[in-house]
Amino acid sequence: MEPADHQHELRALAANLTAAVDAHASLSNSDVHSRNNLIRLAKQIINHVKEPRETAFEYAVSMAEMGALRVLMDWRAFDCIPEDRGISYAELAEKVDAEEPLLRRMAWMLVATEMLQQVGEDHVAHTKFSKIYRNKDPQGIFFQIMFDEGMVPYTRFPEYFRKYGRKEPIEPTESPHGFGWGHEGKNFWEIIDGERLEDFNTSMMTLDSVVPVTGMFPFGYILENAHHVAPDAPLVVDVGGGRGQALMRIREECPDIPADRLVLQDRPEVIEDAKQKDVPEMRGMKMMPHDFFDPQPAKGALIYYVRRVMHDWSDKYNAQILSHLRDAMTSPQARILITDQIMPSPPTTLPAQTDLCMMGLGAKERTEKDWHALADMSGLEVVKFWRSPNTEVAVIECKKADCPQTGRQFAGCRYR
Repeated sequence: MEPADHQHELRALAANLTAAVDAHASLSNSDVHSRNNLIRLAKQIINHVKEPRETAFEYAVSMAEMGALRVLMDWRAFDCIPEDRGISYAELAEKVDAEEPLLRRMAWMLVATEMLQQVGEDHVAHTKFSKIYRNKDPQGIFFQIMFDEGMVPYTRFPEYFRKYGRKEPIEPTESPHGFGWGHEGKNFWEIIDGERLEDFNTSMMTLDSVVPVTGMFPFGYILENAHHVAPDAPLVVDVGGGRGQALMRIREECPDIPADRLVLQDRPEVIEDAKQKDVPEMRGMKMMPHDFFDPQPAKGALIYYVRRVMHDWSDKYNAQILSHLRDAMTSPQARILITDQIMPSPPTTLPAQTDLCMMGLGAKERTEKDWHALADMSGLEVVKFWRSPNTEVAVIECKKADCPQTGRQFAGCRYR
């Protein structure tokens, strides 16, 4: 590119950024679309002036920063830094029971990247970025989980694919995650336990805003079509629904749905925990221990709701889950609602990152074409993608597919 052209493009990018700043000034800083647009334009300017050879050095800095951050989280060092003032490196080292030179070197990495700030020569203090890594904050724990359950397997990707071949992992017991952690033959859920599992569950709290429940599919459909199922049949079965967050959001939108026609399903220990917590908004709902790889016991429901489940498994296993739900459907108005990400092409950063993390478990994120293929192999048909504004999340509405032999939906057709 000629220097004049380079400068012309740079000025155009700067003008676009200035316009975006002016537009953002009239909005709340919580406006995600506006903030993401500012970040995107700023990155375009940086990439325009950056030399390709500089990226390797940036990656090296990022890796070192993440390593230091993970260690200081493990030592609870961020919890020991006062909220509104600095602390000497010597005092902080004493609090975390570490040598002062070692503590200083770890902290300096984060000072250099402006995660922490140094006060004078001997004190370190919080910035707005470092405070989420204290006190088991779910967002900070999310980084910890991505480091432990994502980065550890990433570092052994080359070895894994040399052993298992250059093909997509589909078996949870032969995954990069198990390989990376030295637990081949076990799936993710068999590997993490104790505090590690507790931290994983804490980190997933951050995804309620990333993978919303409402604002996509019109849940008024439930009350409008309740008469199409038996009077004692469930209206919504939340499959693998954790502690019932989705059912509570659905009922907030549609408070006239009877609580006793809502069913929460998950592993026995999760259901027991939900019962013990006795959240008032959950009272009256049926709580049912269930393994979604087994036949669905709640027959004839109007809605089978599946959120943040499908991307944990390969098509082979998701087809088992969905086939059991398909077999439980008895009404033409019955639907399976899958809330998950839709991988765009070309991809954006969050779905691409999540996809590699899920690859570590032997799973994947899916494009619209992939969702259609999964529905087809499960004897289902995609009715519509209900998208969340300014995100890659959608509700994939599915119905029981017509039988290829008869053309009718409920004629006893047997799918593979």
